[in-house]
Amino acid sequence: MPEAYHKLRTKRAPRPDGCPVDHAFSPFAVKYVADPYSELARRREDSPVFYSEELGYLVVTRMKDVAAVFTNPDVFSSENVQDPVLPICDAAAKVLSAADYDPIAVMSNRARPDHTRIRKYTQAGFSGRRIRALTPYVRERCEALVDGMLEAGAPCEFVSTIGHPLPGETIFRLLGFPREDDPRLQEWTTNRLAFTWGKATEEEQVDIAKKMLAYWRYCVSFVRHRHREPADDFTSELLAGHDANPDDLTYKEVESVVYGLSFAGHEIVSNFLGNSLVCLLSKRENWEALCADPGLIPNALEEVLRFNSPQTSWRRVVARDTEIAGYRVPAGTQVFLSLGSANHDESLYDDSGTFDIRRKNARTHISFGRGIHFCLGNRLAQMEARITMETLVRRVPSLRLVEDQVLDYFPNFTFRGPKELWLSW
Repeated sequence: MPEAYHKLRTKRAPRPDGCPVDHAFSPFAVKYVADPYSELARRREDSPVFYSEELGYLVVTRMKDVAAVFTNPDVFSSENVQDPVLPICDAAAKVLSAADYDPIAVMSNRARPDHTRIRKYTQAGFSGRRIRALTPYVRERCEALVDGMLEAGAPCEFVSTIGHPLPGETIFRLLGFPREDDPRLQEWTTNRLAFTWGKATEEEQVDIAKKMLAYWRYCVSFVRHRHREPADDFTSELLAGHDANPDDLTYKEVESVVYGLSFAGHEIVSNFLGNSLVCLLSKRENWEALCADPGLIPNALEEVLRFNSPQTSWRRVVARDTEIAGYRVPAGTQVFLSLGSANHDESLYDDSGTFDIRRKNARTHISFGRGIHFCLGNRLAQMEARITMETLVRRVPSLRLVEDQVLDYFPNFTFRGPKELWLSW
C-alpha cells in the first residue's frame, strides 16, 4: 500500500559517527534567511558535509555530492520530501485525520518502480503540445495583469499583483479548473509552504490544514466531474490513461497527482518571478541589456535559477547504510541537499557570487534537481518567467525597484522569494 502523501511524524536519526557537527546552522536563522549564500560559502569551504544539530539533518553543500545523492534514488529515498519538516500540532493533525483525506505519494515522494510507472503519464501532461497550448493563455493573462498594474499606477507591489496570481491561474488552467473557481483555489493553495517547510504557529497550522482538506475535497470532486465530462486538459489526460489501463495508473493516483501539482506549480514559480526581478533590476545595466535585446532573457533566467533559486534546498532520507564524501551514513539519516550552495560552487562557476546574465554555463545549475525526480514542470516555469520578463521589458522599460525597500523572506527549510516586492517606473 503506498504511503500517505504527507507523513505528519518522522523520527530523528542519530548523527553519523565521525562527521563534523555544526551547532549553529539552520535555514530558519535570521542570517541565513537574509543571505543563505554567505552562510553556505564558509561551510562549503570548511566542512562541505556536516551534521546540523538543530535540524537533525546531514547537510551536503558541494555540487558533486548533491548530484551524487540525486542520481542514486535507491539509496537516497525521496519519501520524506512532502513531510512536514517540524512536528505538526495535534489540532492540525486531527483536521487531516478526516476519513476522506487520503491522498497518496505519487511523484516527488514515490520510489521506483511505481515512480517510473506514474511518471510516464504525468510527463505526457507536460508535453511540448500542452505547453504550447498554454502559452497564449499565459501571454494574455500577463498582458492583462500588467494592464492592471499600469492603470493602478506606481508604486506597485509585484507579488500580489502579478507574481502570485499568474502561476496560480496557469496551473489551474493546465489542470482544467474553471476560471470562476480561481479566488477560492488561490485561497486554499496559499501557505502550504509554511505548513510543510516553515515554522507555522499552531493557529496557522490548523488554518492551513483546513484549507488543505478543502482543496483535497475539491480535487476529488473535480476528478469525478472530469471522469464524466472529459475535456482538453491534464486531468482528462490522466483519466484517459487510467481508463485505458487502470492497473497501471489508479484512480487514487490521478486524484493525488492533481492535488500535488497545485503547490509545485504555484508558490515556487511565484518565487522565481520575484527573484528574477530582484536580480535583474538590482543593476540597471542588466535590465537595459534585456530591453535592448530580449533574446538575452532565457539565459538570464537560467542565471537567476543558479544565483538565487526559488528552491535553495531539497531533501532525502538514507534507505540503507552508505557513504557520503567518505563519511559512513546509517539508514534513516535525513539529508539536507543545499542546492543554493551547489549552485555557487566555485569549482564550477567563476566568480560564483556575481550575477551574470551572459554566464556561459548558467544552465548547469541544479535547481530543478537531477535524475528520476528531475522537475516535471521546469519548462512550464521557464515559459511563465520568460513571458513575464518579455512583457515587462517591452511595456515597462523604465521599471525599477522602489529605493530603500528591505526585502523580507519567509523563514523556511527550502524555498526563497520576497514576500513583497515594490516596483516603480
